[in-house]
Amino acid sequence: MAAITGTKFSLDFEKLKETFAEICPDFGEELSYEVASVSRRFAEQVIFSYSKQAKAAKAEKKDMTWTMRLDVKNEDGFDVRNEVQILTHFLREPLLTQPFVMRNQLRITFKQASLLAVHKYCQLVPHLVKRREIVLTPLAGAVFAQDDMPKLAEMLDVPLADLVMAVISSCQTDGYYLEHSRCHIALVALVKTVADDKMRSSIVKKTIKMYKQHGKHFDMEKYKLWSTFQRRSAPASREAKAKPQTRTSMISWPRRFWLCN
Repeated sequence: MAAITGTKFSLDFEKLKETFAEICPDFGEELSYEVASVSRRFAEQVIFSYSKQAKAAKAEKKDMTWTMRLDVKNEDGFDVRNEVQILTHFLREPLLTQPFVMRNQLRITFKQASLLAVHKYCQLVPHLVKRREIVLTPLAGAVFAQDDMPKLAEMLDVPLADLVMAVISSCQTDGYYLEHSRCHIALVALVKTVADDKMRSSIVKKTIKMYKQHGKHFDMEKYKLWSTFQRRSAPASREAKAKPQTRTSMISWPRRFWLCN
């Protein structure tokens, strides 16, 4: 979902990208569809493989750790063994320090790895669109149907690649760090994926505040428009309930939930 984390630690995402590039130099380079890269492998592995494993681990109330080799050649042409260690924190205490490289290893949270992965994956989106391929991340695909993307892009009169990048970034947890994210799309994702009313209301307010701090303000009219394109099915935790729910009813919240000073 597109929720925000509840810790007091404030991540410097720009610094994190620079730090990750220390062990994965091609992370700072633009992706090419034809040329495989270490950073692309990292992004696809985190988004499409580790995310499923993390979801299963959360359901089983346990944590996971992945270690990925990011071997590169140094300036002298010698192989250098770098690796990134990715940890979930469903039960563990979260890492509340800015990540740093030590002995060719970087330890980051799964959420931080996911932000890095989505940032990199967005560079691949224009190449995919040119090939008439639309591939949403699992989080984005849970909220929007990929077949609706061309229709929505035409309605909004925006390039399809830009729209897909906005959807992918906004549906990512703590997506306000990402260049292409938009607050109104993040709110659609929250309404869709957070079943508990009290929790959802709290997260909505915090999310609007964090997006605002990153220069991205909430637009109710855009939210209403995007809400009409969310998938019709309810979150899994709601499906057992017999009460039917329309799309428009999901935005009828008290005004205080939309105001964030």
